[in-house]
Amino acid sequence: MKIRSTTLFILHIFLFTLFIVQQLNAQIGLSTANSRFEFGFNAGPMSFLGDLGGNRGKGTYGPKDNNLPVTNMIAGLSASYYPSEWIGFRAALNIGQMEGDDRLVKQNQPSDTYEGARKYRNLTFRSHLYEAYAGIEIYPTVMLGLRNGNGVPRLRPYLIAGIGAFKFNPQGLYKDPTGKESWVDLHPLHLEGQGFAETNIPEYKLYSYCIPMGVGLKYDITERITFGIELIHRKTGTDYIDDVSNKYIDPALFDKYLTPTQAEIAKYMANPSSYYPGIPGYTPYRVGKKRGNPERNDSYFASTFRLTWKIGDVYADWFKNKNSMRCPQYF
Repeated sequence: MKIRSTTLFILHIFLFTLFIVQQLNAQIGLSTANSRFEFGFNAGPMSFLGDLGGNRGKGTYGPKDNNLPVTNMIAGLSASYYPSEWIGFRAALNIGQMEGDDRLVKQNQPSDTYEGARKYRNLTFRSHLYEAYAGIEIYPTVMLGLRNGNGVPRLRPYLIAGIGAFKFNPQGLYKDPTGKESWVDLHPLHLEGQGFAETNIPEYKLYSYCIPMGVGLKYDITERITFGIELIHRKTGTDYIDDVSNKYIDPALFDKYLTPTQAEIAKYMANPSSYYPGIPGYTPYRVGKKRGNPERNDSYFASTFRLTWKIGDVYADWFKNKNSMRCPQYF
């Protein structure tokens, strides 16, 4: 049942992205007489930027807090439509995995509270990612080349931005009383009291929107085959990809709202660490204290390699300057 619902969700997102691409083209009003189509595959490393993990100093949502040990892969397919050489519309579908781990936080000494508060919080998470988005590609150097009569260069940078949606399901690493570790779904445990009357915090959805923005560089190996590299950062509309956002709650609430088995697991997952080394008698992990930062939503980014294939009977005049295939133009 879960596989079926996920498949339907992805299908709905993909159809939505195709609709957005069609509407964008209609709004801009570009001719389809000399349009081109391109299908491709992309894969590369992906990193999560949220409340878990990080490096020395105050936590941020930039590359500074990227932890290489929890870098995973993202891969997917894309379909692009080029009504003109300088602009394109893309629909993409990707799958991947995100992770975060407080144990990876680097700390100079126990008195460094910025790092220590996160490191000894001891929270971990992982989540599958299912993503679809529609985007616009802009090729600035192509516009200049066409204006100057130089044709389309073989190597060309571009900008990309769009709108999309993704599905996630955070899991945490649970250690039972015997010491055995296993991954458990965090959403049903309401670890920060989501949906509880006492907290006034609403339950979060396991899907959200994303805003991809990035840059890329593509190179035409032949008139049909193109290779490229791309860096895209995704802002999101949720702070719960890692199931961490707000404050620690009274563990007694788990007994009130959950089954005995769920309550036992939730008490551990909400606060796997109740101490802070180096400062005797002090713990920042008590009821009402910050567990995460609700002022910033989670994000993620990926650096991918792309291989695309142009199709259609009109592909042969893609290059206005035929010599561009023999003596490469760069910009």
